[in-house]
Amino acid sequence: MRHDIRVEGHGYRLRPIADNDAALVVELRSNPELNRYLHAGAIDIPQQIAWFHGYYERPGDFYFVIERRTDGLPEGVISIYDAENGQAEWGRWILRPESLAAVESAWLIYRTCFERLELDRICCRTVAANEKVVSFHDSCGIEARRMLPRHFELQGHWFDAVEHRVDRTAWVTLAPRLEKLARALARRSRHD
Repeated sequence: MRHDIRVEGHGYRLRPIADNDAALVVELRSNPELNRYLHAGAIDIPQQIAWFHGYYERPGDFYFVIERRTDGLPEGVISIYDAENGQAEWGRWILRPESLAAVESAWLIYRTCFERLELDRICCRTVAANEKVVSFHDSCGIEARRMLPRHFELQGHWFDAVEHRVDRTAWVTLAPRLEKLARALARRSRHD
């Protein structure tokens, strides 16, 4: 949906996605290194803009560009969707290869969920075979986790998912840990 939520971090920020970001999304989603565990997306800019126009009309769907604070260059995209009755899911998370925005973008999306949207609970579902991303969520200290057998259908094949869940109580513990890591990575990226 169209929204005006902007969230600033130490090295990165989230801003609403717009039609002029279609090339970025197509570039990220068409990269074979990044799209192995994603649903098929638009194959060109006009298709992506058409998808955006459907997205703009969906309530409870918040799509963001992750960009560097220093120069505004986009590092990736991330979303909160199916927000209803105090809960939602986050995903559509794709970062450029070698980006250092993973920790901070996760921290920013959780902040958006709990502080801006005032949700009670958020989950993220990842293809179980995507070990790198599952491991990332585990390393954040998220303890509420379960397997969802045959949850995703991608290119005619079924995949199990790992669901990580964070509620307001868990966020109190998780927030300082993610912020500390985000701050350290932001300092590191300024010196690289």
